Amino acid sequence: MLKEANIFPIVRRGVPGVYMYDIFEREADFPDADMNQLRIAFKLKKDKFHFMSISDSRQGVMPTAEDREAGRSHVLAYKEAVDDKYQYSEESKDNKLHGWILDDDTVGFWVITPSNEFRTGAPHKQELTSHVGPTALSMFVSGHYAGNDMDTFYQKGNPWKKEFGPVFIYLNSASPDQNHGYRDTLWNDAKRQLSEEIGS
Repeated sequence: MLKEANIFPIVRRGVPGVYMYDIFEREADFPDADMNQLRIAFKLKKDKFHFMSISDSRQGVMPTAEDREAGRSHVLAYKEAVDDKYQYSEESKDNKLHGWILDDDTVGFWVITPSNEFRTGAPHKQELTSHVGPTALSMFVSGHYAGNDMDTFYQKGNPWKKEFGPVFIYLNSASPDQNHGYRDTLWNDAKRQLSEEIGS
């Protein structure tokens, strides 16, 4: 249980996107609580966003939930047998840019995190990024890859307040072309914006 979990959006003139940070607060008299994840999650339109980018070498058209259903594909032991969200994890130190491309309108939706200093678990702790859904995440606290060793149980009598972020949700666009070259254009522009955010 939290006293407050406020998300603060910041919009700057001439910048196509929104900066976000969260402030979480617990008071001493709050009851015990187990919060195994603190994050910002974006569930994009599944009929629009199909191309995902995590890095220069990890990009591609992603399956939809419907692609995994009986009648459309051979059903395996579990739906994530071929593709699951953990395949797209990154160490916190490298988890700076990921997102999705809307091919119909040649628009990119990017999660840019210029610094990992607010994340728990040190620079080498892995976290989720983007995955089938289409989903784009900014993870603050989780037990992913750590289990109970990453204690997310908060006891009564231990007040705290913490700021997570900022995270920049960046939107860009490019001219369409038949060879999908706009995908590289959007990705490279997002990398340029990441460099600008790191430098500011």
